[in-house]
Formats: sequence, structure tokens, C-alpha cells
Amino acid sequence: MARPRFGQTEARPLMAAIPSLLPAGGFALRTAPGLALVLWAALAAPSVVHAQEATPAPAETTTEPAPAVANTPTENLDCEAEFTRLDTDGNGFVSATEAPRDLARAAVDGTMPAAEGLSRADFVNVCASETWAEMTPEEGAPFEGANSFTEAQAQERATAWNVTGVSALTLDDAGIWRGTGMVDGKPVSVAVDYKGNVVTAAAE
Repeated sequence: MARPRFGQTEARPLMAAIPSLLPAGGFALRTAPGLALVLWAALAAPSVVHAQEATPAPAETTTEPAPAVANTPTENLDCEAEFTRLDTDGNGFVSATEAPRDLARAAVDGTMPAAEGLSRADFVNVCASETWAEMTPEEGAPFEGANSFTEAQAQERATAWNVTGVSALTLDDAGIWRGTGMVDGKPVSVAVDYKGNVVTAAAE
């Protein structure tokens, strides 16, 4: 049987591998065992190279982002409970008698109550707004300026800011509505400027 012959393609890596296997100073291959060892190493080298080339690169791993979780409207749940607490007669409306501050706040925020008062849906809607609990005036208030609020509107705004028993108000020369009221059971002076800031101070 005829022996397989190496073609030029197989010979090139073989010839290239032999010099790399020789010591730096080189030597003559005078023995058959030495020649066999070198040939064996040269023949094995292409197999190693091919095996390395055939090894697939590790697959890239990607981390999928976690699905977004919708925010739970806990504010609405609190407002639902607050409506139930305020609706003392259980008729499905919060009246000015039951919650004067809440109706005034709703009107200030642009929601006009029905004759019966605020419905549950309207109450929950305004209760969840960012301005519902706002009762802190701007620094430096009250400000002088032409005041477009009527006395009734200024009183309503003071009530919305948790002032009870708001008295008749007087518009002074600086454009500020002034009067008196009660906060947490204590008498206070009340000032409402043209921006709608409500400023209270302990009554003298």
C-alpha cells in the first residue's frame, strides 16, 4: 500500500516547526531516535494549532434589565381612607360642615364642589395632587403688590391653609389682606398676599 504524501500545505507548518524545536546553538540530527523525536513534535504542532483554532470563543453573556415595576398609587389608597373618615353621614359626599379645610383646598386647587360637597372621585383626585398639603409660605412673604383676590377668596385661601374661624379681612395699603383666625386652637394673625401666600403669626 502506498504511503500518504505530504503536500505543500502540510509541509509548511512542519518545516516551520522544526527550527523552533532546536536549541539556540543548533545541532546535527545524527541519531534516528533524535530525528524521530523532532519529527513527532513537528507533526503534533499543527494538530495543537488546529485544535486551538477550532475551540469556539466563549459566548458573550448579557444581563437582561429587570422589567419595570409600575408604581402603586398608595397616595390614592390613603385618600380613599381619608374620604371615608370625613364622610361622617355616609352620603358619599364630603360637605363644608364635615371638612371645611378640604373643600376650601379643593376650590383653591380649581375643583369646585357640588352643592352636596366633594364626591369621592373628586376628593381622591385633589387629595393626590402635589399642592394638597401645601401650607408653607414662600420665604419673605407676605409680599406687597396689587392683590386680585376678593375678601371671600382670601378667606377661603386661609381656610385651605388650615386656619379656622377666619375673621373679616381688611386690604391694607400694601395689597395684603389681614385678619385673624385660629391654628391648632391658638389665636393667630392672618395675612394673604397677592401671590396667595398665607402667613400666620401668634396673635399679640
